[in-house]
Amino acid sequence: MMSGRAIKVEALESATGLIELYRHGDYAFKWALLGGRAPYSLEAGKEAVIACLREQCIVEADTWRVELSPRDLLYLTGPANLTLEGRGSLVVIGEAPSERSQIRLVKRFDELSRFTSGLEGYRRDIYVALGEADPSDRLMAGFTEGWPGEWTSFPPHKHDDKVEIYVYYGLNGGYGLQVVEDHDGVDVFKVRDYDAVIIVRGYHPNVATPNSRICYLWILCQVEGRKSMRVEFQPGFEKLPLGTTHLSR
Repeated sequence: MMSGRAIKVEALESATGLIELYRHGDYAFKWALLGGRAPYSLEAGKEAVIACLREQCIVEADTWRVELSPRDLLYLTGPANLTLEGRGSLVVIGEAPSERSQIRLVKRFDELSRFTSGLEGYRRDIYVALGEADPSDRLMAGFTEGWPGEWTSFPPHKHDDKVEIYVYYGLNGGYGLQVVEDHDGVDVFKVRDYDAVIIVRGYHPNVATPNSRICYLWILCQVEGRKSMRVEFQPGFEKLPLGTTHLSR
């Protein structure tokens, strides 16, 4: 399901190799539900985030091997010829151009700092895994875990200089509503665990059903300009208090 502003992809139900979900030049999002081993090559002049969301997975090269638990991620620069291995492991990859080389970082979810953002009605816990201060050129990544029945990515904001993927988890039988709105119209996607939405442009708040939490991996690709968490808030909402936040106006 897609429009010019967003693409929704339903959760994978059976084992796959890597599937490309989105591409714009050298920027891409891919995923796989591993049922064994799958090859993955990253070219020179590119960087990647490899995130694990379900079950443990292994990323292996000729001279090194990294085990990722759910919500861990690996950042690296190319060139690299890798093997991804797992059983029922959901792997999500973001790629972007990079001038860096010979960098490899492992970010463990259990070691990430957490802070609560927003006020009652739009509270969520934020875990920034790859941020502005990390040595990536164009990629940023982390996790947002909303409070039961509340909004996240709120007040509504956009960053049309960046393309982003959300992959949802933690809804546990409930569902979320993902809104993506720009000057041409609005999309509203019903999302469940391990669905994905790629946000190409527009404001993109979301909300969970009561007693459910909308949680998601997010990977940002800075398509234009310098890497930053700068956003633009939707008119009418820009004066709402943010509380602690990783975003900048």
